[in-house]
Amino acid sequence: MGHHFLHQNRRRYDPRHLPRLLHFALTSVLVTFAGLTTLIGWWADTSGGIATAPVLFRAIAMEVVLVFVLGIVARLLLLRFVIFPLHRKATYDDLTDLLRPGSFWDEAECFIEQAAGDGVPVAFAFLDLDDFKQVNDTYGHATGDMLLKAFSQLLAQNARATDIVGRLGGEEFGWLMRGADDQDARQAVLRVLEVCQSMCVGSIAGFTFSAGVVSDKPDLNKVPRAWDLARRADEGLYQAKAEGKARIVITDPPDTVGA
Repeated sequence: MGHHFLHQNRRRYDPRHLPRLLHFALTSVLVTFAGLTTLIGWWADTSGGIATAPVLFRAIAMEVVLVFVLGIVARLLLLRFVIFPLHRKATYDDLTDLLRPGSFWDEAECFIEQAAGDGVPVAFAFLDLDDFKQVNDTYGHATGDMLLKAFSQLLAQNARATDIVGRLGGEEFGWLMRGADDQDARQAVLRVLEVCQSMCVGSIAGFTFSAGVVSDKPDLNKVPRAWDLARRADEGLYQAKAEGKARIVITDPPDTVGA
């Protein structure tokens, strides 16, 4: 199947870093401005200007307070109208409102490490909509987008608060479940599949997807990488497609392959 998301070459430029850089730039500008005005005041005082020292001290103090207040206001405005929107746009997919691939994989690594510390299993489900290209060719890309949105909302509704769900490619999705073995994960994915088969989206009366599921119980001595779980789930997905689609295949965890 060769899913294009299964690679670890990250872009050097990550848009999720932009809000942090803007915040740092604003803070640097305000601190620099306050420092320069203070130095100018001291220079005016020591260079024999007409202003007396008390007047200069009061002016400098008022300016420092003003810069401090303006800094707080500017920071709040920047957070509210620039940083938060940019962070959300960089973290979540615009169409589906699910995690973007980069954010998903970063959170998945922390997710598995926490599960290892707590001694609970994790399950990875890799889902791919069946015949999605045919949907776009038959009904148009607008309907295809509607289908992606509807499916994403369904995944989000069925995922627990402790789960992670992301859009990993065009019609490819990842679902990482905490405290679930392979049968628990299969039942969760099967519930979604049964709803999809009877769901109407625009002109489409029912649709399906195929999925691969893998489960592992990490511990502090053996913490599997999210990529390794994804590759095993991808193999199950490939098998599900080959066997006729609209089905879920469970595969063994990475450490048991070839054993």
